[in-house]
Amino acid sequence: MTAGADRRTFRTQRRPAGNPCHDGSGSAGGRSPVPQWEGHALPPAARARFDRFSPTGPKTSLLGVPGAVGAAAAGFTPVGDVMGCVVHQVGFTESSSWAADRIKQLALILRQGYETALDRLTEEAAGLGADGVLGIEFEITSPDGMAQEFVALGTAVRAETEQRPRRLFTTELPGQDVGKLMQAGWVPARVAVGVAGRAFTDYYWRRPMVAAWAGNTEIAMATELATAVRAAARAQFAEEIRDCGADGGIVSDLRFEIWPVQDVAVAAIATVTGTAITRFHEGPATPAGVLRMLPLNRS
Repeated sequence: MTAGADRRTFRTQRRPAGNPCHDGSGSAGGRSPVPQWEGHALPPAARARFDRFSPTGPKTSLLGVPGAVGAAAAGFTPVGDVMGCVVHQVGFTESSSWAADRIKQLALILRQGYETALDRLTEEAAGLGADGVLGIEFEITSPDGMAQEFVALGTAVRAETEQRPRRLFTTELPGQDVGKLMQAGWVPARVAVGVAGRAFTDYYWRRPMVAAWAGNTEIAMATELATAVRAAARAQFAEEIRDCGADGGIVSDLRFEIWPVQDVAVAAIATVTGTAITRFHEGPATPAGVLRMLPLNRS
C-alpha cells in the first residue's frame, strides 16, 4: 500500500553511537571534553564553525555547478555551507493507548524536528552575515534505533545587489531555480513544512480483504486514510504559507507512509515540504541581461 519512492524516505539509518550534532573535529587522543550545552541557541560545534569562518577566506558551498552558476546569475554569492540538527527521543505511550495517540505523537515529533533543524540552520546563516540559504535538504536518521536525528543542510548566500532582502530567506530550490523564479517576478520567502498523521482503529474487519483469496479489490478504509492524511499535510503546508504572508508556494517533496498496526489499526503519516514565495513585481518576466560569449577558437 506504500509507493516505493515514498517509503524509502522514512526508513531510518543507524549511526555509530556518539554526539550526532558534533562535527567530529579534534584528534582521537587527548580530545578535549565536549562543552555542556543546555539546548538553547546553537550547539558548541556550530559556534566553533563561526570561529573558523573568515570573510576574506575561501568559502564552502553545497551547490553543484548549475546551482552555483544560477545563484551567481541571480546576484548571490556563497558565504558557506550551514547546518541545523536536533535529536528527538521517540517516547512510548501506554499499551492501553489508542494507535491514533501514537501516530499523533510521531507526527508532532516530525514537525518539531523539521522546525528546530531549520531554525538552527537559519541562525547559523545569520551569524555568517548571509541574506538567505539555498538548496536546503533534510535528512532523518536514527542513531540508536530509538531516537531520531533531523538534519537540515544548505548553502548560505549573500546578495551582491543594492537592494538586499529585508530578512533572511530559506528555500529548498537550487540556485538555477531561484534565478528563474526571480526573473519571473517572484522571490523565495521561507521553507514551509506540513506534517499530518492519523490512524483508523476499526481495522479488524479489513483482514479478509487482504487475504490471498480476496482478489483484486480496493481497501476503502486505507484509501480514505491515505487521502485524508495527504490532504491534512497539504492544508498545514498552505497554512504556513499564509502565516508568513507569502503569495504562493512550491512543493518540493511529498513523503508518505502507511502501515498496519498489529492487525488492529492502520496508520499513515504524510509530510509536505516546499518554499513559500512572494511576488515582487507584476507584468512580464524581467528582461535578461546581455549574454556574454567567448569564441571557442580563442586561445
